[in-house]
Amino acid sequence: MSRYKSEIKSEEEIKVCCTTCPKECVITVHLIKGVMDRVEGEGCKRGKKFAQKEITTPERTLTSTVMVKCGDKACLLPVKTAGPIPKKAMALAMDAIRKTKLTGSCQMGDVVIADICGTGVDVVACRSIKEENHAC
Repeated sequence: MSRYKSEIKSEEEIKVCCTTCPKECVITVHLIKGVMDRVEGEGCKRGKKFAQKEITTPERTLTSTVMVKCGDKACLLPVKTAGPIPKKAMALAMDAIRKTKLTGSCQMGDVVIADICGTGVDVVACRSIKEENHAC
């Protein structure tokens, strides 16, 4: 969380929705001068760790599509990041994905973009496309 010192309140409360298990607990994080003091509302052991990560360095898995041209046909290939990337890199990653164009067939799991935006995470194909019976 990057804030100017003049903006940091002495005590602050932030609510996050935990996604580590099916309970989807709403967790309250109490901050004192921008530092996590305590966590309330976590329904499992992973909740506190999730809340801390969400407050300090939030990450998300990104899903999108990439244009693929096979002969005279074109379609959109569903893609996703192989793991979570920093939330602050999402806009740059989407720009890179939008600019990507593929030609020919590909297999599900193939790396479409390696190490997107220097995150160390690859963007992979979520389905296969075969040139001979290309169906989009």
